[in-house]
Amino acid sequence: MNTTLHATSQVLERHDNLFEQQHLVVAGQLADAYPLQLLEQVASLQICCNHFGHYQYFSEQSHSKLSCQFSAQAQLQENSNALLFFMPKAKQEAAYLFACILPQLQQGAEIFVVGENRGGVKGCEKLLASYGIKLNKIDSARRCSLYFGTLNQTVPAFQLEPWFEHFEVALPAKTLQVKSLPGVFNHGKLDEGSQLLLEQLPAMHGAVLDFGCGAGIIGASQALLYPIQISLLDVSAYAIASTQATLKENAIAGTVIASDGLSEVKQRFDFIVSNPPFHAGIATQYETTETFLAQAKQHLRENGELWIVANSFLQYESLIKQHFSRYETKLDNKKFKILRCCV
Repeated sequence: MNTTLHATSQVLERHDNLFEQQHLVVAGQLADAYPLQLLEQVASLQICCNHFGHYQYFSEQSHSKLSCQFSAQAQLQENSNALLFFMPKAKQEAAYLFACILPQLQQGAEIFVVGENRGGVKGCEKLLASYGIKLNKIDSARRCSLYFGTLNQTVPAFQLEPWFEHFEVALPAKTLQVKSLPGVFNHGKLDEGSQLLLEQLPAMHGAVLDFGCGAGIIGASQALLYPIQISLLDVSAYAIASTQATLKENAIAGTVIASDGLSEVKQRFDFIVSNPPFHAGIATQYETTETFLAQAKQHLRENGELWIVANSFLQYESLIKQHFSRYETKLDNKKFKILRCCV
C-alpha cells in the first residue's frame, strides 16, 4: 500500500475535521493509506476494499476503531452515517458501488466524493442525483475535486444478480458462458488480447493457473476443453466474484484465489496462463506484472510453461530472459505479442 499521499488524499487532508465522530465508511478506488489518518477523528472506520493487497495492508493495522473487508458486496455496520468515496475511473463501477453501499447508510448520512478531474469525478453528480442527493463542490486543488451531499431518502435494497453482464465465448466445439461485474477488466466482452491468447494456447494437462483471471475466461475455457485442475487468481474482489459466477454457470470445478501477485499461491503448476494487468486507475503500472514474471518460474513444475499476452509496446522480453532459459514469441501482430516461456 502506498504511504505517499495521492493528490486526492492531499485535498482531503485540508478537511480532516469533516469526519469528526462519524461512523465513517471508506470505499472506491483507494490509492494510499490516508484513511488511517482519520482514526483519531472518527467514531469508527470501515474500509471496503476491492483490492486484496489493500485489504491485507489495512487488516494488519491494529486499532479498536478500524474494521475492513474484501468483498464485491460490502456489508456495513448499522450505525454507518458517513461515506468517503474515492471515485473510480469506470463510471459503471461507481454506479455499482453506490447501489451497494447507499441502502446500508443511515438516513441523513453525509456523502463525500473525491477524485481526479481527468478521471471523471464530475460524473458523481449525475450518479447521486438519481438517489436525490444534490452534491456541492467544496474544494478543488491538485487537479482533483471534493464534493459533499446528504442522503435524505430511502434507497432500494441492493440486488447483485442484475449487475452481471452475460456473454458467450466460442471455443472449439464448446461455448463458454461468462458473467462479469463492473470493475472487471474489459467488463462484458472478450478483449482482443485474450482472444489471441486462446487461439495460440496448446492442449492443456495437469494443473493450470490463470493469473489475473478477470471474469475467468482463459482458465474456465481451458477447463471446458481439457481434463485439468484449474486455479484462477486475481487481486480484485469484482474479478473473484465474477470468476466464481462463471465457473458456476458452466458447472466447472476450480479453485479461485484472491491474491496480490503470487503471494497466496502455495503449489506448482504445469501451465500458467495470463493476460497480465498493466493499469492501475488511470495510470500505466508495470510493477505487478514485473513481479509476476520474476516469480512465475518458482510456481512451475519441471517442463512447465508460462503463456502470456502483452501489448507490443511492453518490453517484457528482457525481464523474461533473467528468469527463463527458453522463451519464444508465438505471435506478434504489432499490437499484441503472445509469449511462451519454458522452465
